[in-house]
Amino acid sequence: MVKQFAPEFPRNEHGWVKFPSDVGFRKELFFPEEVGKHPAKLNLHLQLAMIDYVSEPGQVLLDPTSGTGSLLVGALKGRRVVLLEIEEGYHKLQQQAMHNLHEVDPTTQGMVTLIHGDCRFVLPITCNHIMFSPPYAGAMNIKKVRTKREDAPDDFLVEMDVQMFEYSKNQRNLSKLSTFLYNKAMEKIYKLCFESLRPGGTLTIVIKDRIEGGERLYLSKWVTKVCHRIGFEDYAWFKWECMGNAFTKIARSQGKETVDDEDIIIYRRPI
Repeated sequence: MVKQFAPEFPRNEHGWVKFPSDVGFRKELFFPEEVGKHPAKLNLHLQLAMIDYVSEPGQVLLDPTSGTGSLLVGALKGRRVVLLEIEEGYHKLQQQAMHNLHEVDPTTQGMVTLIHGDCRFVLPITCNHIMFSPPYAGAMNIKKVRTKREDAPDDFLVEMDVQMFEYSKNQRNLSKLSTFLYNKAMEKIYKLCFESLRPGGTLTIVIKDRIEGGERLYLSKWVTKVCHRIGFEDYAWFKWECMGNAFTKIARSQGKETVDDEDIIIYRRPI
């Protein structure tokens, strides 16, 4: 039987999946309260849909840039989970989440591996499926925390500055790199992902285009070109209606063009 992607969720007029907010859902699970403060987290409904679509119980899932550790929910569905994270702050949050997970469901003991390190030096690691949302070039290159943000009506963006500064201290963090160096680094990571996957294994990438200089940058096109060159074949491509975080909402309120969809691109290592 051919699997459907996120069949329980509605679609909009464009066919994009409409996942609900996961704020309440995340609070019900095992994640530390601190996780909820971070601006960039994969929607848990989306994460679970990805897991269900590409994998089966007992298989190994890997996230090379795992952040707050959303993929940990895979352990609740009988998958083994490997999380790589370069930032010590995020790694510690993942350790807290893993401890809470084991208390909530003792059967997940031994199903999670947390690795604190740069995925460029740790991979390849043999696995069945890889899924992650790559960071953006220059997104976390913060030199100082501003005490006032003129582009926001309250202190929310100031708090986001604090969070990004606190969790981007490693100088090898991909989101500190210029676009040129970032692209070189990501090419290496996609190649290491290919080497990590068993034949027939999938690489799922969640990526959102950006607006720069008033024009939309189709980041998915670059990713597809690189992955094809490495040897991946196309498997599936979906979109979900992602109206964005507070940054996007503020830009929209100011009349700026925004990107309201996010790509879910699935490649496969040929059998």
